[in-house]
Amino acid sequence: MGALQQMKINSNEKYKTWGKSRSNRLPNYDYSKDRPVHVTVCTDSKENIFDSEVNAKIVIDELFKTAKDLRFRILCYCLMPDHLHIIVSPGKSTLSLSKFLNIFKGRTTAIFRERKDLKKIWQGSAFDHVIRTEENLKGVIEYIRNNPVRKGIVENADDYPYSESFDVEIRRYI
Repeated sequence: MGALQQMKINSNEKYKTWGKSRSNRLPNYDYSKDRPVHVTVCTDSKENIFDSEVNAKIVIDELFKTAKDLRFRILCYCLMPDHLHIIVSPGKSTLSLSKFLNIFKGRTTAIFRERKDLKKIWQGSAFDHVIRTEENLKGVIEYIRNNPVRKGIVENADDYPYSESFDVEIRRYI
């Protein structure tokens, strides 16, 4: 086997992501920078907690309340029955993404604990992807907005009531 062919094999193995444990955060990245980040937060045990209008409204209201209180920007969101996609940016806040998520998850957990006697509604962590380019931002928004279509909940993304993108916020980053 030639050296070039061996390099290609090693390169493919190095960047293989399936079957590997991956970190939830980029090492050495400052998550308080004003850059959009795609975050996915799943419910505990992937339970369908947000499959009612009342529960969905609680989560969405608390998402925007937390963003306003902490001065974060929400560019896009889609609340599915068992997870939440958000494109969020620290905006004028100096707080990190993890602080935002901790406060948001804490607020929603407190509400659901009182209403439904649920001790835990969210998985312990969240997955994120820092969005680096305009094209990537548009693609991620399309991916998020079409999540209910891929899951067979609606035929058209615009028909899903728990998903929205905000052009005024998106324009800040393109």
